[in-house]
Amino acid sequence: MQTVQTELRLKDTCKKILDLDTKIRFVGAINERGRLITGAVKEKLEFLVGEKKDREMLFMEVALRTRMRQEFDHCLGLVDFCLTHRENVVIITLPIRSEILYVSAEKGLELNRIPFEIQKILKNSD
Repeated sequence: MQTVQTELRLKDTCKKILDLDTKIRFVGAINERGRLITGAVKEKLEFLVGEKKDREMLFMEVALRTRMRQEFDHCLGLVDFCLTHRENVVIITLPIRSEILYVSAEKGLELNRIPFEIQKILKNSD
């Protein structure tokens, strides 16, 4: 169960990441079961996954993929982040403690810079 302090820390972290680049649409922290804990959304944003139940399914799928990747940590090392480059959006996921950071951005995001900037923010928020 999340403490109020943890949730506030995550909310602040999400806002800092959202401010990194104008192409970032949404930043959310989800738990290991795929439930959205908190997040920050670009103003006047229309979600690409419109239905709340569909977003919940998306987050559950992200949590499952994250757990499955951890099966190989012993031989490949820990996952720093994962990129998904889709036709309409770029998604970056980063494991943080027992949560997962989910970042949705417009195409054209600087993929060689932004994930590393996000890691710096996460490191400084510990």
